[in-house]
Amino acid sequence: MSPSNINKKIITMKKILVLIVGMFLVTSSAYAKMCPKLWAQFDVDVKTTKASAADVTKAKALRAEGEKLHKAGTHDQSEKALKDALKLIGSKV
Repeated sequence: MSPSNINKKIITMKKILVLIVGMFLVTSSAYAKMCPKLWAQFDVDVKTTKASAADVTKAKALRAEGEKLHKAGTHDQSEKALKDALKLIGSKV
């Protein structure tokens, strides 16, 4: 192989690596932003819920826990808590 072919392959491999890393960063940030959308939905829906007072109290605790987990970086657990809170107040998730 000539040096110019090797350089072309190295450049191609670098482009592929940058593309893969970029895709990972984009998808990671998309998931991280789901939590705030869920608690915003909760904040709107809780005002008009027909759920019992006990369920609303539990849901508010889950919502607070979801925000705390989000800030701690555990987005999967945060999303689960927030979705459970939404279900308790009768919202569509």
